[in-house]
Amino acid sequence: MNCGEKLRGRADKKFCDDHCRVDHHNAKNKDRNNMLNEINSVLRKNAAILERLQASGIERLTKPMLLAADFDFNFFTHQYIGEEGDLYRYCYDLGYRIMDGDEIKIRKDE
Repeated sequence: MNCGEKLRGRADKKFCDDHCRVDHHNAKNKDRNNMLNEINSVLRKNAAILERLQASGIERLTKPMLLAADFDFNFFTHQYIGEEGDLYRYCYDLGYRIMDGDEIKIRKDE
């Protein structure tokens, strides 16, 4: 299926060797893998921004501060609804909640 070499062995064999099998599947999944790498890059950047701002000890964090740091609110790994119904969006182990007046609360799961 990849290099056109004559196949030897089992009747249902599709590739001449492991190298051709891996090349075939890498080529087939190239676009999907590139898209996943781009998404993961944004998620890692978002998590780094949250971690940096949380570690800096800033008392009041706002949505414009995150936007200025190039945070992308469209990308997060999962959501969590707290005991009081508060929605947290997470980038891996760092979550954030948008409160009244664009104030942001950051939460880190241990």
